[in-house]
This record gives sequence, C-alpha cells and structure tokens, in this order.
Amino acid sequence: MLRRLLIYGREILVSLPLHLIKGWRHFGWRGAWLAWCDLVFTALPFPIHIPGFGPLLRRNEARSLMDNFCLGELRCAEVEQALRDHPAPTVIDLGVNLGMSIRWWFHLNPKARVTGVEMMQESLDYTTQRLGLCHPEADWQPICCAVAAADGEPMEIQFSDPLEGTTSAARPSGQQRRQVPVRCLDSLLDEPEILLLKCDIEGFGGQALLGAREVLKRTRYVVTETHGPEETALMSQVLFEVGFTLFQLSSRSLWWHRRGA
Repeated sequence: MLRRLLIYGREILVSLPLHLIKGWRHFGWRGAWLAWCDLVFTALPFPIHIPGFGPLLRRNEARSLMDNFCLGELRCAEVEQALRDHPAPTVIDLGVNLGMSIRWWFHLNPKARVTGVEMMQESLDYTTQRLGLCHPEADWQPICCAVAAADGEPMEIQFSDPLEGTTSAARPSGQQRRQVPVRCLDSLLDEPEILLLKCDIEGFGGQALLGAREVLKRTRYVVTETHGPEETALMSQVLFEVGFTLFQLSSRSLWWHRRGA
C-alpha cells in the first residue's frame, strides 16, 4: 500500500504538470482534463470526445493519448506528412490494443487502408466499434492471430484483461487462457506497397519481423516499440539487413525508413 501511495504521489508531482501542459497544447481543456483524470482520478468519470479519436471511454485510452500523441511517443512529422500526402496509404498495425493509433491515421488521411493484427479479438472488436463512431467510412481489416517468424500450430496465450494492452506471447501471465492462430507476415499480407508498419507486440517484435522480410521490402517506414534489449537487438538486426535506417528516437519508439524509398 505504501509503495502504491509513493508511486501515486510521484505521478502527481513529477508527471502531472507536463501532462497538463501537453494535453492543453494539443486538445485544449479536453486534453488537460484527460491528463487530470488519468493521473489524479485514475479513471474517466464520463466520456470525453477528442477530435480524430471520438469519445474516449477508458482510462487506458486517456493514457495512450497522453503518452503516444501529446508527449509524442508515436508522433513523427515526416511519416505523418507522408500519410497526408499519399492518395490512399496502406498501414499495418501489429498490436492494435484500443485502436488509438488507427484512429489517428484515419484522422490524418480518411482514404487510408489499415490492417490491424492482434491476438485479442476483444481489441479488434473494440477498435471496430470506435471507428464506427469517429471514422465510419474507414477501410479497416482486423485479423486475429499471433505473428511469428513462421506459420505454426495454434499458440496458447494467458491474459487477465483482454483490453489492458500488455498480453504477451513472450511473457505469459494471467488466469484466462485461449488458443490463437500463429502466422508470419510474409504469408499473411500481400499488399504491394506499405507506407507504414507499426510493431508493438510486447516483446515478440523481433520474431514478427523475422517472418516479414519480404513484407519489409515493400514497406517505406517502420516504427518499433521496444520492450527489452533482446527484442530491440533482433528487430534492429532484421531491419538493417533488409535496408532500413534508424532516423528518429521518441522515448521507447524507434522510427525507421527504407534506404532509397
């Protein structure tokens, strides 16, 4: 209990001022209110509508908005401009969770085509529901499976809350269990050109990219979120080998572009 109180106090003293400033700068009073709800109330007492994202219902949505967009962890000016300029960009999202990134991409370009690959069917269903409210014309394809270096037998996963966002094939935890298909991206995806591939799958990103060498040759940008040195090293090795260069580091997110693309 004492440790939790100390962590809470540190969040209020250290994180809250910056979150309030960044939230206000990006989304006005709504952004500041979400920062307050996330760090002080640790809950959303009522839905808040954010342009591009629609009504936010869960605290995890507020936290994702703060970390990834207001604080810039998943913001890259070069990639966002490329998304806006392309007539119909194709985007692949590995690790959908609550679909916050997907909502943002459709906000940048309503003509985008997005495929979301996620182990938790509940995440895909939630994202589909949210898109129906904020981007009803979205060209969106959800795929429920685990991604690995090669196609394989179904994998058993363990989890607690299917929408919590930290379910990992590499680090099983939780009381609930289910089987999910296992696919590699090279056999799963046939898009001729991919503008952006996002890889945030809780420690299994290296295995996913090992099975995506052909897909990566057709991809212009990749953003990887790191969850440990082994995953980071393997993802970096694969990306270097197929011709990518690191050009931006944003907290735990590494932004890559394919040389000559």
